Amino acid sequence: MFPTTLWGSLFVAAFVLLAAVESREVVCYYGTWAAYRTGNGKLTADNIDPALCTQLNYAFFDIGPDGNVVIMDNYLAESTGLNAIGKMNDLKTKNPALKTLAAVGGWNAGTANFKTVAANSQLRTTFARNAVAFLQKYRFDGMDIDWEYPEQVDKANFVSFLRELANAFAPYKYLLTVAVPGPESSTTTLAYDIPAISSIVSYINLMTYDMQGEFGVTRHHAALYPGSSTVDDTSYKRQLNAEASVKFWLSKGAQASKLTLGVPFYGHSFKLTYPNLDGVGAPVTGLGAPRRYTQQAGMIAYNEICVEGWSKSQYDSVQGAAYVSGNGEWVSYDSVQSINQKCNLISQYGLGGGMVWSIDMDDVTGVCGSKFILLTALNKCVNGAAPAATTTTAKPVTTTAKPAVTTTAKPAVTTTAKPAVTTTAKPVVTTTVKAATAAPGVCTRDGYFRDPSNCGKFYRCASGVKYNFDCPSGLYFNEAISSCDYPSNVKC
Repeated sequence: MFPTTLWGSLFVAAFVLLAAVESREVVCYYGTWAAYRTGNGKLTADNIDPALCTQLNYAFFDIGPDGNVVIMDNYLAESTGLNAIGKMNDLKTKNPALKTLAAVGGWNAGTANFKTVAANSQLRTTFARNAVAFLQKYRFDGMDIDWEYPEQVDKANFVSFLRELANAFAPYKYLLTVAVPGPESSTTTLAYDIPAISSIVSYINLMTYDMQGEFGVTRHHAALYPGSSTVDDTSYKRQLNAEASVKFWLSKGAQASKLTLGVPFYGHSFKLTYPNLDGVGAPVTGLGAPRRYTQQAGMIAYNEICVEGWSKSQYDSVQGAAYVSGNGEWVSYDSVQSINQKCNLISQYGLGGGMVWSIDMDDVTGVCGSKFILLTALNKCVNGAAPAATTTTAKPVTTTAKPAVTTTAKPAVTTTAKPAVTTTAKPVVTTTVKAATAAPGVCTRDGYFRDPSNCGKFYRCASGVKYNFDCPSGLYFNEAISSCDYPSNVKC
């Protein structure tokens, strides 16, 4: 027989090993601009609950064309102003296990500077050196790279860029993570060397949201599973869900334990063509109205959803997603129920955990019930705890969901904060960028739009500035997927 002390040691070792196997990540992106909001939408870094996240990402910093890490809002970030960096890193005194990361990039950062730095070995080395100095200075535990999005020509450079960072981070044991689009697409297929990336980084954060597409009907933007044959009637549409995204990344060589499943704390809203037709697949005329905090048409935070008086609150058990409707609008979003189902998927595929965009859109003040109700639900269920009770989500009259409605309505033009770049065809897309110009009469809202006089041209509007692009020869800009595509797939 083994001595008692040895049995005790083996028991402790087994317990520790089991805990390590079962412990999964809760990656929290914090949209720091929430510090400027008012009322129930305001969240400063010192009011984040540090016990609910394992990784807390400061969104965002930028990458300079010279290889510097750029603070985008010094007043917000530095101790001479609102001190968001200091306050966030001070949370580690309350939870020493918390890891804080500097997230570099994001949708508004664009792709040009990433391309420049990644393509030049000297600039890659410079950025890696500057990144280490930046993390040391501001007490971060790692860096998240959110390049939206590389193209096929960047594939090898992106790997070299990440490897340079990983090598520089290794002596300090800094985390290196990346945020990537979830669904199979021309971007994910052609621009990412998935096995190489998986071998280099600590975690791969799948942006499994903004997957609704632009089809002129109501659709879930973060569905867990595909819809019925009337809702997802093409192979492309059947890829626009969390499970299909996970299967794709695993099939291409991603390590399951490094994948985190993206969970949005916001919904996508639509204006219904016929208010009484409010199921999944109902025709729409455009985007829902901007709300007080998010201030973007078609987007609505959970802390905005839960306070409104919706006529109906429904749950799509086929796709694993919640939706509400009322006053001529329809919103798809994640609820406690859908989050619990996503935890089941995380467990089923042995993923590394869940990721949130973004915690500031949760019920951060408890105006609808428990504070941080969605984040608490994810934190509990991702490691197999009993599902959290739903305190309140909206103020609706609950009804039975209606069947999907088929329609031939033309697609509405929509834009999102982080659109999925997808296409059923797979052309090699290398766009040509032209000079930016102020366009107050043209750029009335942010997004990507086809040139009305030339299908091979398109432009991006960002804060009233127009950026012109040319598709590669022989391709047209497809507004339905915000990408250049084969002419046969584009109505022009």
